[in-house]
Amino acid sequence: MEKKVKLVDFVKAEPFKAPDGYFDSLTETIMAKLPEPVREAPVTISLWQRAKPWVYMAAMFTGIYLMISIFTHNPGASRQEFVKTYASEGLDLTSSSEIDDFYRYYEDELAKMVYDDAFYATAYQEE
Repeated sequence: MEKKVKLVDFVKAEPFKAPDGYFDSLTETIMAKLPEPVREAPVTISLWQRAKPWVYMAAMFTGIYLMISIFTHNPGASRQEFVKTYASEGLDLTSSSEIDDFYRYYEDELAKMVYDDAFYATAYQEE
């Protein structure tokens, strides 16, 4: 007859053993083998390094604001206001000097509007 092996017999058996007193001095042995910790000086952060992200963010928002204001600028608005002012009110010019003054003023304003249109048109084409 064969001898039956039970699982309980294997659980009780301890195949590996540590030497006596090994775990009592284990911590001291490991700590003695470790190198001494090196203490580094704390890093000082300058005022510019702290303010740099805020300055960059302010510059970014300023650039966005300027780009929006440039792209939404309407050079034809002055012409529309000019026509509204003089066409809707009806001119009451009685003397020839008043008429001459009006035409000189009108020519000057027209020249300014043509200049603005030409200047802004070339500025937008270059970009």
